[in-house]
Amino acid sequence: MYRILIADDEFWVGRWLSQVLKESPFEVTVTGISDNGEETLKALLDTRPDILITDINMPLIDGLDVLKRLEEAGERLPKTIVISGYDEFDYARRAIELEVMAYLLKPLERSAVYEAVEKAVAALEKEQERKEQTRDGFTAGVENILTEYLRSPGDETKRQLSSLLVSGQGQSGFFELALFQMRRLEESALTREEMRGRLEEAAAGKDIYLCPLDRFTWGVLITGIVNPAGFRLDESVLVSLLHSYEYGLSEAHEALEEIGEAFAEAREAIILRLGREGKTESFPVSESDLHADFLAALKAGNMERIRGCTRQACGLFIQKGYDLTSCLNFYFVLSGEVIKLLNDRYKEQSRTEYLELIEEGYDFSVRIRNYYSIRSICHRFEEYIEKAASCLKEEDCMDVAAIVKRIQREIREHYSTDISLAWVADEYGINPSYFSKKFKDETGVNFIDYLTEVRIGQAKELLSHTGLSVSAVSLRVGFKEAKYFSRVFASMTGEKPSEYRERMRREEEKREESAH
Repeated sequence: MYRILIADDEFWVGRWLSQVLKESPFEVTVTGISDNGEETLKALLDTRPDILITDINMPLIDGLDVLKRLEEAGERLPKTIVISGYDEFDYARRAIELEVMAYLLKPLERSAVYEAVEKAVAALEKEQERKEQTRDGFTAGVENILTEYLRSPGDETKRQLSSLLVSGQGQSGFFELALFQMRRLEESALTREEMRGRLEEAAAGKDIYLCPLDRFTWGVLITGIVNPAGFRLDESVLVSLLHSYEYGLSEAHEALEEIGEAFAEAREAIILRLGREGKTESFPVSESDLHADFLAALKAGNMERIRGCTRQACGLFIQKGYDLTSCLNFYFVLSGEVIKLLNDRYKEQSRTEYLELIEEGYDFSVRIRNYYSIRSICHRFEEYIEKAASCLKEEDCMDVAAIVKRIQREIREHYSTDISLAWVADEYGINPSYFSKKFKDETGVNFIDYLTEVRIGQAKELLSHTGLSVSAVSLRVGFKEAKYFSRVFASMTGEKPSEYRERMRREEEKREESAH
């Protein structure tokens, strides 16, 4: 997980960047947002972030001078992305001299930020790769060949792997192969080193070699097993890991030539484990009928019917001896039908929403090919087809901006009530995740942030012009807990509610004195 520090004196730019990075496909976390050069320099020295995204024009010290001072002090410079409202050659020249990764002009675009961050992450990964190879070239060599073999099995690769292990370990003893796969179709939550640390603890004294087979599956070769009958992965150590992953372990093998068989055993172990997920209600329905029901529910925009179809599909394929192959084929064909329907509608209306859903459908089709959990496949498709249904519904195909404006007005007038995405979904018959995206496209901020901003704005008015307690103000603007309200207020304003009230009181007294 790479750490990013944001430096910009414009409050909303910092918040926007933080949200964009939170939603990015990269393994990054924002360590802080500073609004002046001195604060940025201190944060760089205190937290040592991997990446810095900094505005050039900031109070006290400009962004490039911060880097210059860091360099003059002999400190390591983070991978830096500079942003500016001015396209000036002098700024660009100074940035090049300081070896920044990218120079972005305001107003910022999400795609440009992602491209710059991807470049910085790639540079960090190359550095990390060089360090790993220097520190442990043997392990890296084994893992590279193991990854190549498991992704594309071949006799020559297998011989290279066997030869390398024998030369490095003398005798390889017994080995087992494990597979770990995310329970949901999403990217791995753990980095290579985090995964390695858990597994080395769970298989104490054994040699661990990791290979990422795709975005959600790890292959793990465990060698140095002396007594296969007594070896087991310590699941008590892996308990937190197993909340997110399914895993399967092969039988013990002595000859590396049998690694292909070990891979198949580990895969079957996952499928067997998943097949014991519990009793499922019986649904007397055929695949062809279920296929037709899904498409009918999609065209009608009937969310409840879609969820019923998902329950039936899940039950059908689990009860048929955990028929993963039939499940994959069913959803592959069905997603193709949905994509075709969206494509036809796009030709008629040319709405970008259809293109986005078509792309998501293709992504789903690719992701499920090597996935083992029937439940995960069924529920991921349910999320996708609900978004497609929302987009295709006649009511939802009306001007999205009009719905967003209506909700904005609702928030401004009824901010103290329990307004949520779930309420919007029920009220307007729209998929909540789809509406959330449309809301942000129209307003530039997400639904929760907009609601919070309105509530905090009203809280400021009450704190400034009434004698209500902080707790009473909290309830009046829609927060159920005063402590949570105080934390949110402080994070948005930089002051506690009581501090803000006192400052407003002092400013009012000064105005009155000036008037006299």
